[in-house]
Amino acid sequence: MKITSSSSFLVATAALLCCVATTTFAIEVGDNIPNDLTLHHGFPPAKISLDERFANKKVPGYLAKEQELKLLGVDDVIIYCVNDGAVMGAWAENQGVSQLSSELESDLDDSIIHLFGDPYGEVTESLDMELTAVGPKMVGLVQRCKRFALYVVNGKVEIKRIAEADNDPAGDDYPDVTLAESMIMAITEFNNKNDGGGEEL
Repeated sequence: MKITSSSSFLVATAALLCCVATTTFAIEVGDNIPNDLTLHHGFPPAKISLDERFANKKVPGYLAKEQELKLLGVDDVIIYCVNDGAVMGAWAENQGVSQLSSELESDLDDSIIHLFGDPYGEVTESLDMELTAVGPKMVGLVQRCKRFALYVVNGKVEIKRIAEADNDPAGDDYPDVTLAESMIMAITEFNNKNDGGGEEL
């Protein structure tokens, strides 16, 4: 499937377990999302291509701000963890997040917020978002994903936010830059600059 001219997405992570796999490059604003990344949904796992998900679409904080995100032109909010699709499906149910149909082509309602699994950490590694800080590893938090949010328009990263600091490498204490409110402000600023002929963030 091809990426449409009106596709805009927000990719956010919750920092759970993360494994390793494919080629790595540090994703930056202006980069295109690699076209071979897949996430898992449900059990038995159904694979979903991020490329196809971006082309097809027209946690609590994002749910609460869903209408604002829609008004900003966000077509899909993809929240993923490095975990399997069954765990993510159970978490989605627990959080009241819309489930996709088994064909992954249509939502069971009109929600734009969905949870997916990255069981082998391929997306995490490909985006160079593996949490490698020594502190978390020393307490048994190995192979975790950084807490981050990307705003992607037509496959191109326009906004990138990572919640990390020297005293908080996992972003657990200060996740603010990746939360819905912060991303809404950043997307609004981006849209205003682009509508007025300004430069990208």
